[in-house]
Parts: sequence; structure tokens; C-alpha cells
Amino acid sequence: MATRKNSDRNVPAIASLLLAGSLALTLTACGSSDDAGADASTAANEAAAVETVAATEDADATATETEDADESGAEDIETDAANDSNADSATTATPAPEGVMISAMSGRDLPEKLGEYTNTGKDGDADWYKLNEEDSLLKAIGVEFREGMNYEMSVERLNETVPAGTGLCGTTLPGGTSLACYLQVTDGTVVVSAEASFISKEDLAAFCNELAAQLGTE
Repeated sequence: MATRKNSDRNVPAIASLLLAGSLALTLTACGSSDDAGADASTAANEAAAVETVAATEDADATATETEDADESGAEDIETDAANDSNADSATTATPAPEGVMISAMSGRDLPEKLGEYTNTGKDGDADWYKLNEEDSLLKAIGVEFREGMNYEMSVERLNETVPAGTGLCGTTLPGGTSLACYLQVTDGTVVVSAEASFISKEDLAAFCNELAAQLGTE
């Protein structure tokens, strides 16, 4: 009977010990779960941050490449536009407005180049422009400045005229093959001549347009 009483007294103590152990295990388990959750959350946040930085860097790189491409394209367009403008200025000179004259020519030299033609020097009183230096004068264009020459009287002798530079181009005889152009200059007249068998009247007029543009007008 004494033994029974002692056992009854120990039951609450044993129960207390078991409860304390259970609580300790529970707290330990909770702590481990919380730590694992915190670690997982931290890792996820760090991964998301890395991805955000990488995406931002990719976006910046793409934007830079786009800007470079745009700038390069703009430069190409500007370059192309400049080249087109230079080409047009060399090939589309037009006759001067009525009353405009080439600036005084006394003491001035004629241009070295006019379109595809090159000044090959004087032969007689005229400078001769040729496509090829070896060409004969029949294939060349002669240019001569005559100081004090009357322009109005000169153009009256031309036939089938077309505007050219600061004057007119035409044939020296009706249906003839000898072409002449007279360009007004403030101190005289520039005479341009060629053979229609090798150079058309329209091409000679375009040559005169470029000549007047290079010499300058007023």
C-alpha cells in the first residue's frame, strides 16, 4: 500500500516533465521552421533583385544600341543628302534670270574644270575644254572673253536659239552645224563655240549654265 501511494504522488511530476519536453520539442521545431522560412524568403528576394538588375542592364544596353543605330542612320542620311546636293549643283545649273550678267572678266582666268570637261589651255584666242586631252579641237568647246563686244548685236546673228548662262546658244547659219553661244558680261561678252556633229546645242547650253555659275553673276 505504501508503494501505491508513492506512485500516485509521482504521476503529476512525470506528467509535468513530459509536458515540458513536448513544449521544448515544439519550440525547437517552430524555430527551425521559422529559420528555414526566413532563409527561403531571403534567397527569393536576392534572386528577384539580381533578375531586376540584369533586366535593367539589358534594357539600358538595348536603349544605347538603339540610340547608336539612330545616330548612325541620321549621319548616313545627312551624308547622302549632302552628296546628292553636291551632285545636283554640278549638273543642274540653269540659265540666269533675264538682265543678269557675268561679273567683269577683264584680267580673270577661266575655270579649270566645267562638269566633265577640262581646260586644256589656249589655242589662238580661246581656251579649249575637252573630255579627253587627246581629242581634236573638233570635239572640244572653245571659250573666249571679248572685252567691250556688243552682246545684243552678237545674238542677232544666231538661229534656233535656246537660253544658256547669261545669254543664248544657237547655230551661226540656219540648219548649220557650227554652234555659238554669247554670254553677257558686265565688261564685254563671253563667246562659246562647238561643232554640232560632236556636241549638241542642249549640252553646250548646259556647259554655259555651269560656266556662268562658276564665274559668278550680278
